[in-house]
Amino acid sequence: MYRVLAVLVAVALAGCAGKVDYFKPGAVMTTSGNSKTLNKSKDDVWKTAVPELGKQFFVINNIDKDSGLINISYSGDPEKYVDCGRVVSFVKNAHGERIYDFAGSKASQQYEIMVSPHLFNISRQMNLDGRMNLVFEEVEQGKTRVSANTRYVVERKFVVVPISNGIPQSMADSVSFNTGTRGAFQLTRDGQGTECIATGTLEQEVLSLIK
Repeated sequence: MYRVLAVLVAVALAGCAGKVDYFKPGAVMTTSGNSKTLNKSKDDVWKTAVPELGKQFFVINNIDKDSGLINISYSGDPEKYVDCGRVVSFVKNAHGERIYDFAGSKASQQYEIMVSPHLFNISRQMNLDGRMNLVFEEVEQGKTRVSANTRYVVERKFVVVPISNGIPQSMADSVSFNTGTRGAFQLTRDGQGTECIATGTLEQEVLSLIK
């Protein structure tokens, strides 16, 4: 009887398979596109920049006209502003085959992974807190350069539920990096270490408001 049961278990496990592939983001964006020069005085650029920034969804944290510094922040969905590569999870069991393919910086994702012979349901949340310094410099009379440099903090949260016992486990970690650099999370249960870089979109959107 025990031998028959062992054979049945072995057959059932033979039909289970799983694989997680992680594709890292590409090359880190250079910082050459993080500034713009306008043929206006610093005072004229400043006068139009402050009210324009105030109309947007960014939060203005600090304004110091004497030093030419404005600090703004963004909090929310990271996918547009951060590239954390791509995650592909393949699962096969008695219920069939499933493939989950999603951006590593996606704000919310439900998926499964199999660490043979165990199957896990995963709820994954990502959030971005970005703080940007805008520096206004009059490089010569009637010409002003505006530079944008951002500190990115990406928070990742997991709720992992083993199918075997249904008891959820929560995990959270974060990674921080600056414009033009790369950040890496610690390895997760699937053995993958997610890396993130800035897309440059946040800096471009802000600089486009300054005219």
